[in-house]
Amino acid sequence: MDFLRKISLLQDLDPPALSTFGALLVSKKAAAGTVIFREQDDSDALYLVESGEVVISKHIQSTVDVVIATFRAGDFFGEMGLFDASPRSATAQAKITSNLWRLDRKAFLHILSDHPEIAAKICYRLVSVFIERLRLTNEQAREAIRWGLEATGYAPLSSRALFDRKST
Repeated sequence: MDFLRKISLLQDLDPPALSTFGALLVSKKAAAGTVIFREQDDSDALYLVESGEVVISKHIQSTVDVVIATFRAGDFFGEMGLFDASPRSATAQAKITSNLWRLDRKAFLHILSDHPEIAAKICYRLVSVFIERLRLTNEQAREAIRWGLEATGYAPLSSRALFDRKST
């Protein structure tokens, strides 16, 4: 369980708290190509990456999936499953053989109720990550909209000259 000290989510926990937390984790080895969960699956756990790489992808249409994130040793993913029972919003797949640790919602609720000091530290880090990931998503959305507008030839009147292209 030494790797827990390298997980950003757990950086504020002391050794006894890490031990308490670690006792609630379940090991999961995923061979390269293994799907850990699929978009629309039930959502009920967070995963910590001890080693390997996991890609998160979003289904766009037909056979088109787009990788939106890659997680490596020290990272975590699937955190929405701790708070919300809505279906998974993306697919997680091992890019290479990966050693993961699973924290299910029931274990997290145990931390919240029985170890509030640990829960507060973890929740603070989770909120920080939510904010960072939301900012990144907002930037990606802005770029996608900008690209879409440029592709369709739309531009505000003040910069119309930049987009008044005639097809030949």
